[in-house]
Amino acid sequence: MSKKQIIKGSIVIVSLTLISKFLGFLRETLLAYKFGASYDTDIYTFAIGLVMLIFNSIGSGIGTTFIPILTEFIEKKDKEDRIRFVSNVINIVGIIVIGFILFGIVFSKFIVMLFAPGFKGDLFIFNKAVNVSRFMFISMIFIALQFIFTGILQSHKEFTAPAFVGVLMNFVIIFYLILFADKFGIYGLTVATIVAYFVQFVFLVPKYKRLGYMYKKYVNFKDENIIRMVKLMIPVIIGVSVSQVNFLVDRMLATTVGEGSIAVLNFANKLNTFVYGIFAVAITTVIYPTLSTYSAHENLVAYKNALIKGINVILIIMLPATIGMMILRQPIVDIVFKRGAFDNNAAYLTSLALLYYSPGMIFIGVRDVIGRAFYSIKDTKTPMINSIWGVILNIILNIILVKFMGVAGLALATSISVIVVTLLLIRSLNRKIEDIGTKKIIKSFNKMFFSSSFMGIVVFFLNKLMQIKFGTGFKGDVISVFSCAFVGVLVYFGMIHILKLEEYVFILDLVKKKFKKAA
Repeated sequence: MSKKQIIKGSIVIVSLTLISKFLGFLRETLLAYKFGASYDTDIYTFAIGLVMLIFNSIGSGIGTTFIPILTEFIEKKDKEDRIRFVSNVINIVGIIVIGFILFGIVFSKFIVMLFAPGFKGDLFIFNKAVNVSRFMFISMIFIALQFIFTGILQSHKEFTAPAFVGVLMNFVIIFYLILFADKFGIYGLTVATIVAYFVQFVFLVPKYKRLGYMYKKYVNFKDENIIRMVKLMIPVIIGVSVSQVNFLVDRMLATTVGEGSIAVLNFANKLNTFVYGIFAVAITTVIYPTLSTYSAHENLVAYKNALIKGINVILIIMLPATIGMMILRQPIVDIVFKRGAFDNNAAYLTSLALLYYSPGMIFIGVRDVIGRAFYSIKDTKTPMINSIWGVILNIILNIILVKFMGVAGLALATSISVIVVTLLLIRSLNRKIEDIGTKKIIKSFNKMFFSSSFMGIVVFFLNKLMQIKFGTGFKGDVISVFSCAFVGVLVYFGMIHILKLEEYVFILDLVKKKFKKAA
């Protein structure tokens, strides 16, 4: 896949992800409006987080090892072998996930007691958390199937349908929150979430069939490709599981801070990962199959160029977005969440957590690209080891900082651990493939950082002027945020245009060619 194809594929995903993210914000806004920073929100966030905690480990293992192996089948083997392999993966994963579901349902009380100690103080809250968690475990089977089908489509360079599933999920939950939340509460929201995951999976089935796949009742645990996949998966599962401990420790300690603490972390994290979820995920999604293909053909030069391009395109967006988010955090939180049951104190705590989450946002995108680079060359051990060091640091910082900073300390600890893990991964990959092109990345980074800093100064003073002129109510916040965003974008892209940033020039030339063709 060429640079042009990477950019074009990313634009499609960005467009769909942008729609999904805006719907996601509407969903979170409605959740905050209906339930506020309350125990109900904490319980729902805990339950869905628990499922993702368990499944992200398995799902990431499947996704990161399945795509390179399936890419080999597509490049080198016939269709029948490919269909048999895919069916085998679906059936084996299904069996394993059903086992996890049964385990989760049976041992829900113990799991909640262990991972949410703050809920034990109130029997009613504790029992509700147990019941919601039991229901939520059912969603794992649909999440698993959706992960596999997404991997199949992405291996065939089909990115549109997988990017659209987030839109469908948000529609289902928004529909529930608007029409039924007052009547059925948090239990109904749990059922709506399960239905949403089911809809995501069903939507991908027709595309799966159009690619020539068909389901077969075939199970072979001894298949050499399954064994190879499992061997590659084990370090990934361990690494991701260890990384998920960050999430788990945050939530465990948050339950001890007070009511609504999990909700505050969740809402701040949603805002923090908004830009990442649109742009960085799009680049990572497109670049992973590309890196896998170059790796399969042993084309190291093309591999490095694609990797450099992926990192720099992420940074060109994430750097200014991070600085802008830190400066405008309070009006952004007020606009999105401050209404209904979500009061001033909840808004303040969320903006504080957002401030300390933000520095890590830049590095999360780079970390994910570097991680995929390792997986594409079938090295799953190195990311695992680096993740372990990051988690150890996160736990230590969590325990220390939560005493002095409360919820904000948990956010800061997460950012520091992400930064450390990213730097460790870059160092390891440099050693692995004899320099990934660090000088090129640093040269581009310096231009982007200078441009972002200048933009940040302009936005800071403009925001102050807007607050003086229009006040800090909803109307004033909206005017301030949109004015600052508009001016900030102009200033930033004006600066990188003057500095002739390579990635910006390339994207600009691509857009100009498109307009010439249209004319």
